[in-house]
Amino acid sequence: MSDTPSRALVFTILRHAEDFPRRMVDIGLLGLRLDDRREYRLHVWDPSYIVGDPPIHDHPYDFTSNVIVGALTNNRYVEDPWGDEHLRFRYSPPAEDERRSDTVKLSSTAETVTEGGEYRQLAHELHASWQQPGTVTVIRCSWGEPRELTVCLRSEDTWRSGQARDATREEIKALSAKALEWF
Repeated sequence: MSDTPSRALVFTILRHAEDFPRRMVDIGLLGLRLDDRREYRLHVWDPSYIVGDPPIHDHPYDFTSNVIVGALTNNRYVEDPWGDEHLRFRYSPPAEDERRSDTVKLSSTAETVTEGGEYRQLAHELHASWQQPGTVTVIRCSWGEPRELTVCLRSEDTWRSGQARDATREEIKALSAKALEWF
């Protein structure tokens, strides 16, 4: 597969969205693996599927995200003694229930990425992103050694699993329809 699938290929996938096994992450993310090596994934975003702000988090892989249609704002966070206080949870996947917590102060810088743009995120970098409904991205993952993951939240009661689940037919139809509005 080339580095980024063409807009035409993404359009075709979205037009036949119900023909593919989709996964849903409860941060408003409908995902589809595009290869057997778990290197490429198609994401359709809809922030109406999340309650509150997106969690600040890191990943088990470095990635490059290409915005096919729509727009998003990616916020990168760093520890800062004058930043806002957050609860920081650390765990080793898939043992989310065995997470431990402390507090950390964080500040952020924002970058808006629109159709045709891309951004790169290193595995250990904390970030959160906000997308316009129906935004479609394709990410290319570079997997590394398994490591502990971090999630930072304003309060403990906003914890939600980062594990994907099978998407419902209704979710697939609704999110794909929003994405197709961009074409």
